[in-house]
Amino acid sequence: MKTSEQAMICLVIGHTNKSKGAYNKNLGISEYALNKQEAISVHRLLKEQGIRSVVIHRKELKDLPAQINKHSPNFIISFHHNSFSETATGSETLYYHNSTKGKHLAGIIQKKTVSVLGYKDRGIRPKGSEDRGGFLLKYTNAPCIILEPCFLSNTKELKDFLLKQNSYIRAIAEGIKEFIRTQD
Repeated sequence: MKTSEQAMICLVIGHTNKSKGAYNKNLGISEYALNKQEAISVHRLLKEQGIRSVVIHRKELKDLPAQINKHSPNFIISFHHNSFSETATGSETLYYHNSTKGKHLAGIIQKKTVSVLGYKDRGIRPKGSEDRGGFLLKYTNAPCIILEPCFLSNTKELKDFLLKQNSYIRAIAEGIKEFIRTQD
């Protein structure tokens, strides 16, 4: 990989303003709002450290891989949050099942995420093209991971996450720097 000054990272905001993803009605928070805040914050931290990144605002899902690929990134991080039930808990990171670099990046980011949040470690999860998130993971030209740090549907976990969100954002930036160092 290029040095950290030359690397290009795409930071993808999961969902859109029209299709906001998961929603926690108790706190009035959408997944899109959190994803956007986190992607932009990580971008700012990377910029301060001389690492090039671009924030991607999805237009249409079917066009997202092409929208990302035109930037010729070295790797891609898509920001999301899980949703299932009020009691579901934990952090996980998704990667394309046959991407060695994606698996490596997912491992670094997952370790950093679990370290700062302290939630159940749901691990890194390989995904195929037919799985949730698989379309993005398969059709981007660079290693791509999808972050799922907490369950938006779990109000208790979400409240705790909001208190730790700045630490999480810093951990993602640190994980990116670590991954770049391992690729030089």
